[in-house]
Amino acid sequence: MSHLVLRTADLDSRRRVAEFETMAANICKLAIEPLDGAYTSSTSIAVLPDVVIADTQHSPCKTRRTAVLAAETGDNILLHVPLSGGFSIRQERGAEVECAPGQIYLDPSEVPGVAHFVPESSRVLYVSVPRAALLAASPGMNPALRQVSDATPQWRLLIAYARALHTEAATLPPDQLQLCAAHLQDLLILALGADREAEMVAQGRGARAARLKAIRSDIESNLCNPDLSSSWIAARHGISDRYLRSLFAQEGASFSDHVAARRLMRVHRQLTDPRHAGQSISQIALNAGFGDISWFNARFRATFGATPSEVRALGP
Repeated sequence: MSHLVLRTADLDSRRRVAEFETMAANICKLAIEPLDGAYTSSTSIAVLPDVVIADTQHSPCKTRRTAVLAAETGDNILLHVPLSGGFSIRQERGAEVECAPGQIYLDPSEVPGVAHFVPESSRVLYVSVPRAALLAASPGMNPALRQVSDATPQWRLLIAYARALHTEAATLPPDQLQLCAAHLQDLLILALGADREAEMVAQGRGARAARLKAIRSDIESNLCNPDLSSSWIAARHGISDRYLRSLFAQEGASFSDHVAARRLMRVHRQLTDPRHAGQSISQIALNAGFGDISWFNARFRATFGATPSEVRALGP
């Protein structure tokens, strides 16, 4: 896996724009025309098996994919997802369209085109997937390209997963990268609209993985919330309590065991952190969401093989 970073700030100020334009043409297959002399840009690119994810932020500019550059891109579907700012784009055989946050532009990357980024600063997430990979999973798929789509729940699930994967890709082993790339392709198939068989596969693999990842992140953010429960989390994610519990069961765990394990890890970290030396063990446990101190003590000892007092005495 390659993780590339292109930043104008890293280049010689006297040749910054020219050097960045050359790098963009070689790597992103785009010719860039800044709209002011103080052009700035920062792009982070994660290259996974059959998936490329880029997060880019830049000042006003025009980007042009010439016929020569388009011929070098391959037969991919490229998603443009504005996170802030926005752009207008026109490709051959397509009308000029505007794309703003909350929307997605579907780009056949082998087609030349021009995009204008006028806002003072625009941030866009790009996801590129080979069309062959999608057709192999859903042979009848024929997505409508060169147009803007609103961010449906399926698109939002894909975007959240892509952003998390972009952040974590550099730390994942090859087998996990391969699996995550397959999950992302599943989510794209669901967002684009798949045949029934492909949809069932995607729902059972990519969508489940992405939803479980989002739920675990939400749990982590609300560990100390007294309202935290399976029904509370299920309602926040628009699913049934039964389905939420089945997601954890398929991972060989339960919702309550997962929450308890994360809270125990939080307590363990704080017991070995000098910044919490003035707090009692009971208070640390209560703050982490445990309501029954006797149950907490028993579960802590079963998990770590020592009492909370013993762990605190050992120090960091």
